[in-house]
Amino acid sequence: MPSKMSWFNKEVMLQIGRSTGWVSVVYFLGLLFILPIQLLIIYSDEDDRLYQNTDNLFSYNFEFQIGLFAIVPIILAVFLFRFLHAKQATDLMHSLPLKRTRIFHYYALTGMLFLIIPVVAITFIILLMHNTLDLGSLFSVKDIFYWAGTTTVITLLLYTAAVFIAMLTGMSTVQAVLAYVFLFFPVGITLLMFYNLKILLYGFPSDYFFSRQFEKLSPITYAAVLDSKRFPWNDGVLYIILIIVMYGLALLLYKKRNLETASEAIAFPKLRSVFKYGVTFCMMLLGGSYFHEVSFNSNSWTIFGYAIGAALGYLAAEMILQKTWRVFARVKGLIIYLALIAVFGIGVQILGIYENKIPEEAEIKNVILTDNFGYYMGSDDIYSEYYSPVPMKEKANIEAVRKLHKQIVADEKINQQRQDDRSVNFFIRYEMKDGSYLTREYTVNERLYEDFFKPIYESKEYKLTTNEVFKLKENKIKKLTIGGRGPITKGVTLSNPDEIKEAIAALRQDVLAESYEDRHYFEGQGSMIEVSLGSDHFLNFEIKPTYQHFTKWLKQKELLKGTMVTADDITHVLVAKRDTSKTVDLENIKNEVEKSADKFDVTNKEQIQKMLDNASPDSSHGYVSIFYYHFGDYFEVMFFDEKHAPEFVKGHFK
Repeated sequence: MPSKMSWFNKEVMLQIGRSTGWVSVVYFLGLLFILPIQLLIIYSDEDDRLYQNTDNLFSYNFEFQIGLFAIVPIILAVFLFRFLHAKQATDLMHSLPLKRTRIFHYYALTGMLFLIIPVVAITFIILLMHNTLDLGSLFSVKDIFYWAGTTTVITLLLYTAAVFIAMLTGMSTVQAVLAYVFLFFPVGITLLMFYNLKILLYGFPSDYFFSRQFEKLSPITYAAVLDSKRFPWNDGVLYIILIIVMYGLALLLYKKRNLETASEAIAFPKLRSVFKYGVTFCMMLLGGSYFHEVSFNSNSWTIFGYAIGAALGYLAAEMILQKTWRVFARVKGLIIYLALIAVFGIGVQILGIYENKIPEEAEIKNVILTDNFGYYMGSDDIYSEYYSPVPMKEKANIEAVRKLHKQIVADEKINQQRQDDRSVNFFIRYEMKDGSYLTREYTVNERLYEDFFKPIYESKEYKLTTNEVFKLKENKIKKLTIGGRGPITKGVTLSNPDEIKEAIAALRQDVLAESYEDRHYFEGQGSMIEVSLGSDHFLNFEIKPTYQHFTKWLKQKELLKGTMVTADDITHVLVAKRDTSKTVDLENIKNEVEKSADKFDVTNKEQIQKMLDNASPDSSHGYVSIFYYHFGDYFEVMFFDEKHAPEFVKGHFK
C-alpha cells in the first residue's frame, strides 16, 4: 500500500518553535505586564480604583498595547519566513519531501497560533481576576471578550499582510520595511493625493476629504484610536475577509515563487518596474507637498519639489533593486517619467476643465455654502444634528452662490496670492437634479467679495440652515448659562422651561435681524450663552451688542447687569488713533496709547456704555480703545471703525 504522509510533521514544528517561539513568549509577557499586572496594581490601591474612568481594556497602558500590536506580528512574520530569504535555508527547506502548500501552512498557521495563544491565556487570566477580585467597577466580562476579539483580529491582519509581503521579496529587511509601507500605504497615498490635487486643481475640496475617517484605511492607525472608539462588528467581519484573502494570495505567490530569488529585493521580475515607479511617484508627491508648504505656495518651488522628489525616489528604488549605489547612469526611465508628468500637468492646467465647471441653475436641486462642511457631514456625533449644514433651495440663493462661484474662479490668480486676516475658507456643494454632487473649496479675502456674500448671509434661508440656534429643540435643553466676558465673574443659569423658550426665541429674532456688516464687526465682542444638552454636551452662542431683543429680555428679567459687561465694571477708557499697518501686539498697543500725547480719557459712564456697545475686537480699524476694569490690573483692547466710533470720540480727534 502506498504510504500516506501525515499533515503534522513533528520535526518541522519543532524547528519553527525553536526559531520563532520566543516571539510568542515575549508577546505573552508583554501583555501580562500591560494588563493583568497593571490591573492588580490598580486593585491594590483603593483610591486609584475609585478614580478609574475607562471605557474598555484598551484604556489601560494603551500606548504599550499599540506598540505590541504594531511590532510583534511583523517581527513574527519576518522570522518565520526568513528561510525564504537565505539561499541555504531555502534549499534545505525545499529539499524536504513536503509540498510547498504544506510548508506554507505549517509556517503561516503556526504563526497565527503564536499570536492567538498569548491573547487566549491573558483573557483567561483576566476572567479569573474578574471573578475572584472586585473588578466589576472597572470592566465587564463583555469588555474582556471585546478586547480579546479585537486584538486577535487586528494582529492577525497585520501578520497576514507581512506574510503576503514576505512572498514578494527575497530580503528580510526589505520585508519588514515594505510590510509597514504596505500597511500605511492606503492612508499615506490618500493624504498625498488629496493634498497634491489641491495644488493642481483650484477649488479641490481637500479639507473635506481630510476630515473623513482616515484611520480606518490602515489597521495600525485604526488600532491607534481604540481607546476612544469602538471597533464595530462589521469592520471585524471585513478584517476577517481581508485576512483570508491575504492568506490565499500569499499562498498563491509562494507556489509561483522561484527559489533563486532569495536575496533579491523584489522576487517577481514583473513587479520590479511597479516598485520602481511606485516609489518615484510617491516621493514626487511628497517632495512637491513639502516644498509647496515651506515656500508658502510658490509654484516654482513646488515644481522643483516634484522634480527632486521624483529623482530621489527613482534613484533610491534603483539602488535597492540593483543592490549598488552606482545607478546614476540609468536615468532614461526617469527622464521619460518626468516628461510624461510634465505633459499631463500642463494639459490639466491649460484645459481647466475641473476649475471652470460651474453647473447651470436649471441643473441644481440645492446648494450648501458653509465654512463647516467636513467633520460633521454624515457623522453620528451628537453635534452633527446642530453643525451639519442644511442645503438652500431658494432660487435667489442658488443664483447668488453661482455668481460668487463664477467670480472666485475668475479671480483664481488673485486669490492664490492675496491672503490676510480676513481670508476665509469655505465650501460650496451643489446637489444636482440627477442626484450627483459637485463640491469645491476656496480660500478668499472676504473683503473682496462682500457684495457677493452679503445677500446670501442676510437671507432668512441661509440663517435658518446654518445657525445652530434654529436647530435647537427647546425640550432637549437642560439649562442655559448666560455669562459676560472679562475678569468679572458674571453668570446666570436658567433651568425654567418657559424662560429657556423665551431666551431662545429672543436670540433667534436677533440672529434673523442681524446684518452682514454687524455679523463681522461685532464677532467676538459680547457675552456668551452656554446651552446644556445633558451628558456633558454643550453648545455656545454669542450675545452681540446689536442683539436688541435679547438685551431687552434680560432687562425685563433684571438679569442684564448679572450677565453682561457694563459701564459700571469699567473705571475709564483711553482712546487714540493708530496706524493700522503696524503689527498687532496688545501690550504694545496699550503702552503706545498710554504714552500718546493726543489720547482721550473717557470717564463718563454713559459714554463708556456707548463705547462698549460700539467696539469691535477687529484690529484693522483706526481707533483703538483701552478699557480698564475695576478688577485688578485687567484691561481690554478694542477698536472702532469710522462708522461705529461715537461722535464724541470723532469730535476729539478732529
